Amino acid sequence: MLKLKVHILFLYLLSAVVLRAQHHTSAKAAEAQAEDGDEHIKHGNYLMAIPVYEAELKKDPENAKLKYKLGVCYLNTRLNREQAVKYLELASKDHHNEPDVWLHLGIAYHLNNRLEDALLSFEKFKALKPKHDDEVDRYTRQVDNALKLMAHPVNVSFQNLGKDINSDEPDYFPFVNKDETFLVFTSRRKENRGGKKLEVDGYRSSDIYTSTLVNGHWTPAKNAGPMVNGNLDEQAVGLRWDGLEMYVYEDHIEKFGNIYVSTRQDEKSDFMKPKMLDVVINEFVETSGCLSEDGNTIFFARKEDVSDNTDLYMSRKLPNGKWGVPYPLPNNINTPYNEDMPFLAFDGQTLYFASEGHNSMGGYDLFKTVWNQKLNVFSNPENLGYPINTTDDDRSICVTADNRLAYISSFRASGHGELDLYRIKLKQEEPVSVIYTGNVFMGDTLPSSQPKNFGVTITVTNKKTNFEYYFNPHSKTGRFVMALPAGEYKVSAVAKGYMKLDEDFSVSDMGPVNAEHRKNFILKKARK
Repeated sequence: MLKLKVHILFLYLLSAVVLRAQHHTSAKAAEAQAEDGDEHIKHGNYLMAIPVYEAELKKDPENAKLKYKLGVCYLNTRLNREQAVKYLELASKDHHNEPDVWLHLGIAYHLNNRLEDALLSFEKFKALKPKHDDEVDRYTRQVDNALKLMAHPVNVSFQNLGKDINSDEPDYFPFVNKDETFLVFTSRRKENRGGKKLEVDGYRSSDIYTSTLVNGHWTPAKNAGPMVNGNLDEQAVGLRWDGLEMYVYEDHIEKFGNIYVSTRQDEKSDFMKPKMLDVVINEFVETSGCLSEDGNTIFFARKEDVSDNTDLYMSRKLPNGKWGVPYPLPNNINTPYNEDMPFLAFDGQTLYFASEGHNSMGGYDLFKTVWNQKLNVFSNPENLGYPINTTDDDRSICVTADNRLAYISSFRASGHGELDLYRIKLKQEEPVSVIYTGNVFMGDTLPSSQPKNFGVTITVTNKKTNFEYYFNPHSKTGRFVMALPAGEYKVSAVAKGYMKLDEDFSVSDMGPVNAEHRKNFILKKARK
C-alpha cells in the first residue's frame, strides 16, 4: 500500500513538473509570437502584425497591451478604422497601459470623424504627458480645421471609376491628358510585375497602369509594360497635357528617390524606358514633379535626406535647353511639414499641391495657389475644402483643362478597397450637355427606301429624374441633333406605320465636351 502511495505521489509530482514545463514552453511560444508581431511593426508592416496579435488575443482576451498594439495596427492600415477605435478604447480602460494610448485613440477618433471625442482624448494625453504639448497641439489644430471645413462643405460630386480601373489593392496618383481621353495611375496589385512578393510594409511593389476612353468609358486598366515597370517600385507622378510624356518616380534601391521621364511617339504607342531628368533636378531625394504646358518650367518635391520633410522647388529652362539651378518656393507655400505632388493647371498659373501644414484637416490636404509669373509670387494657399479633403491623407489631384473636373485617389467606405480613383465634378451649377447627331432610318438604311417625309417624334426620359426631352428629326432627311447632360436614359421613337422603338441609352460627359457623337435609330415597319 505504501509503495502504491509513493508511486501515486511520484506521478503527481512528475505531472506538476510537466505542466509547469508546458506552461513555460507555451508562455515562451506566446512571447515569441508577440515578438513576431513587434518585428513586423518595426518594419512598418502593420498588415502582417494584425493576424499575429489577434491570434494571441484569443488566447489571452484580457491582455490590454495586445489590444493597444492591435489598435495601433488598424490605425496604420485602411482595413477597418473602426476596429482601431474599438481596440484602443478597450486598451484605454486599463490604467497600466502607456499614456500614448490616449494619443492614438484621439487620432483614431479623428480619422473616423468623431472630432469632439478626438479633442477629449488629446486633452487626456496632454494631462499625462505635458512635455508633448507641441505634438498634441498640432493634432488639435487639425481637428479644429476639420470642424470648420466640414461645417461648410464644397459643392462637388464623386464618381468611383469602377472595377475596370480600381482593384482591392491601393490605386492612386491618377493623371489625365488635356482631352480626358487617356489615364495613367499607380497600383500595388497582385498582378504587378513584382507583385508575387510582399514588401516590408506588407504591400506589393507599385506599377504604373494606363487606360483609354472608348465610347465614354474607361477601358480595363492595362499594365504599362516592361519598358516602364520592373520588379521594384515605379509610380506615375505627372503627365504632360498632350499625354505623350509621363513623369515617373523610381525606387530601385540603388537609384532611390529620382524623377524620370518616359515618352511615346503618339497616342497609340507604348511608353518607352524612362530616362532620368537632368542631374540638377535629381540632386537629392526627389519624389514628384510636373511641367508647365510650354515645357519651360518644372515644379517638383525634394528633400535633402530620406529622413527630412519634402519642400516644393521650381526650375526654369535655360536658353541652351538645360534646367537652371532649382530654388525652393517661398515660405507661404513651404511649411515645416511635408509638401508634395505639385500639379500646374492648364492655365499655367494655378498650382495645386499636397501639404501636411497650413490649415490641413488631417494628414495631407490638397491646396491651390495662384502663381504670378511676372512677379514670381504665389498667393497664400487655399484649402480645397471638404469633402475633397478628408481627415485622412489626400495626396494628389489632377484638374482637367477646363477646370470642370478633377481626378483624385481617396479612401472611402463605398470604395472597392484601400485607395480608389475618383472623378470629381467641381462645378455643379451648369451641367455640360453632350451633343449627339444622327439619322432616323425607316425600315432599313437604304437611301432609296426612305420616305419623302419623316414624321417621327423622339422622346428621351432621364431614368433618375423622369425628366423628358423631345426631339423632332428633319422632316425631309430624318437628321436630328440631341443635346443631353450625362445620365441614364430611355429613348422612344414613334412614327405612323412603324413599330415603336424603345432603347436604353447612356450618356457620358467624359472626354472632350465639345465633340459630337454619332447615334442612329432604325424603325421597323409595323405588321399589318
